Amino acid sequence: MSNLLEVDGLSISFGGLKAVDGFSISIPKGALYGLIGPNGAGKTTLFNLLTGVYQADRGTITLDGKRLNGLKPSRIVSLGMARTFQNIRLFQNLSVLDNVRIAGQARHGGQFRDALLRTFQFWREEAALHDEAMELLAVFNLEGRAQEQAKNLPYGDQRRLEIARALAAHPKLLLLDEPAAGMNTTEKQALTTLIAQIRDRFNVTVLLIEHDMGLVMGICEQITVIEYGKLIARGVPSEIQSDPRVIEAYLGEPDDEHAAAPQGGA
Repeated sequence: MSNLLEVDGLSISFGGLKAVDGFSISIPKGALYGLIGPNGAGKTTLFNLLTGVYQADRGTITLDGKRLNGLKPSRIVSLGMARTFQNIRLFQNLSVLDNVRIAGQARHGGQFRDALLRTFQFWREEAALHDEAMELLAVFNLEGRAQEQAKNLPYGDQRRLEIARALAAHPKLLLLDEPAAGMNTTEKQALTTLIAQIRDRFNVTVLLIEHDMGLVMGICEQITVIEYGKLIARGVPSEIQSDPRVIEAYLGEPDDEHAAAPQGGA
C-alpha cells in the first residue's frame, strides 16, 4: 500500500521552545491513524504545520507526491487535505446548509462573470452544491436542521457539522483535531462508528488527534505518540497500551522500588 502522507524531520520553534522536533511519519492511503500525547505535546502544532497555518523551520511535508512546504492553507485544501479544529470554527451566524455549501464553493472556484450575471452555468453549479451539501448533512443526520443557524445546534451536532464541512472539500486526507471533545458517552460512541463509516464511504484517509483513549484504541489501526514535540512510540493499539514510554508520558515517572526513602523532616 502506497503512502498518502510523508513527513520527514519536521521541526518548529517558538522563541526558545521547540514545539515539534524532528518529527517524521508515513501514513498509507486508506488508513485510520491516531496521533496522541499528553497536553502540550505538540499535536495541534503539528496539524497547523501540515495545513500551512505554520511554516516549518526544517523538514518536508508531502501529500500524494506533492510537496506542501511554503503553500497557503487554501492551496493545501485544494490539493486534498482538510481539517477540523480543537475549538469549533463554524460560521456561527450562517445556516447549517451554508456552512457546508461554502466549503464546496471554495473547491469549485467558479467564474466571477457567471456569478455577476447569474448565468445558467452559475445556477447549475449552485444547484449541484446544494444537493451535495444536503447529501452530506444527511450522512450526519443534520438535514432536518439545514436552515437553522449553526450556533443554535447542540454541541455534538456542531462537532459533526464541522466534519461535514471538511468533507465538502473532497479531501484525500482528513485531519480530525479532538472531534469527541465535549461530547457525552453516547455521542462519543456514535462518533466512533461514524468516523469508520466516513473512511469507507468517502474513500478518505483519516489522521485523528483525540484524548479519549477508548475511542482511539477502538478505532485506530496505527497510533503515533509524541511528547514535547518528539516521537516516543509508534505501533498498533495493543503495543501502545503496553509501551512503558507511553505510560510514563501520561502517568509520570514510574516508582522505583530501589529508590532511597526520603530522609529527615519537611
